[in-house]
Order: sequence, then structure tokens, then C-alpha cells
Amino acid sequence: MMDVTFNSTFAVTLQHELHQPVLSLPLSLQIGDLTRLTTDDPAQLAIMSHSTDATVVKQALVTLKSQVEQGGVLRVWWSTMPDDWLGYDWLCQQLADTDAQLRQVMVPLSQVITRPGLALQTLSDLSEVLPADIAHYLQLAQDVSKDEQRAHSYEWQALVVENAPLRVNLNGHLVSVPADFYDSLLERQIQPGRPIVQIIGEMLIRYSLGLPDWWYRARLQHILSTRG
Repeated sequence: MMDVTFNSTFAVTLQHELHQPVLSLPLSLQIGDLTRLTTDDPAQLAIMSHSTDATVVKQALVTLKSQVEQGGVLRVWWSTMPDDWLGYDWLCQQLADTDAQLRQVMVPLSQVITRPGLALQTLSDLSEVLPADIAHYLQLAQDVSKDEQRAHSYEWQALVVENAPLRVNLNGHLVSVPADFYDSLLERQIQPGRPIVQIIGEMLIRYSLGLPDWWYRARLQHILSTRG
């Protein structure tokens, strides 16, 4: 069995706890042209992640393809964050018409915990999963039928056709939106003399949108440039 995740930080945690290799696929599917996954051009693959070497991503895709062709078993870890959800849809598209088997562990980003005390635990994304919690989440693993895989592959295909600049989780649905979808949030943070890096930090801490710091920087620079 091969474990798969779309969060590189979580992949390290998972590999340490499971004591076996984990396939990390930080494809950054929330942002940009989804047709880039059909290319072998390293320059295009690099767009998948600003923090990951294109050759690393490409090799991970080769490893995945080999596992699928061998009819192996994959266990994918994902959440309702857009990058994870899109990655899960994409993976289902790859496996739906193959002999490969798929299991899923959908990690809840919000849940009630009772130890050390009663509280509501909220995670921004899978990178915040504690190593000690991996064993608990393993109990949530479920088989994904071919019909389920095809249903998610249809969602993926629809999003590829729309091919918007940005995709978000809106009220429990993956929705294609324009690049300026969150600009109003950013504009409220802009104040005379306030450094861009401080605004980016505020956005990352206050809002769990799953967007990287480079994306916020690009949008802020665009907003400021249009103000003249």
C-alpha cells in the first residue's frame, strides 16, 4: 500500500509516524491552469508549487503512474481544503478506469476533543495534524468504490473545463472564481505605511483559505498598482 497526500509538510509527519515512504504531491490545484497536469514541460510543472522543485513533482507523478499501472493499493489523505479536495478529485480521475484500488482518510478540520480537556479543535490544513493523532485518523480509512471514483472524476472534469484562475470551498462546494475573489479582504488590510509582509501574515493567521503567501503578495501588488 502506498500513502498519498497533497500537503508536503503533512507528508513528512505521516512518513515519520507510519515508518514507510509517503508520496507527496503538492500540486497546488487551487490556483491556476489545471491543464498543466497534462504537460511534461518542467517549466509548467514548476507552477504546481512555488516551494517544490519541478523535478520532484514530476518524479512523484511518475511513481504514482507506476503504482497505478501495477494495480496497487493507494491510501489518500485529504481534507475539505481546496488543494486537498481538488487533489482527491484528480486522483479519482486517474484511478477510476484502472485496476488500482483506493482507500481514503478524510481528516476532519474541525472536531470535538476530550483530552486533555473538552474543546473544539480546528485545523487550518493537514500541516497542523499532530503526529500523535495519526493512529486515530487511520481508523477513519474507507474503501473508495469505482462509482465513487467516477463521481469525483466528473467533478474534476467540470472544473478543468471551467479552468478558472482560482477555486474555493464555498459552503461545502468546490467553486471556480475569478482571481480577484478575495481582493476585498485584502483591501481592508491595506493602510498607509503598513508593510505588505504584515498584511500577508495577518491573512495567513486570521483566514484559513489555504492560499500561499506568494499568492497574497501577487494580489496585493496588483491592487496597489491599480490605485496609481
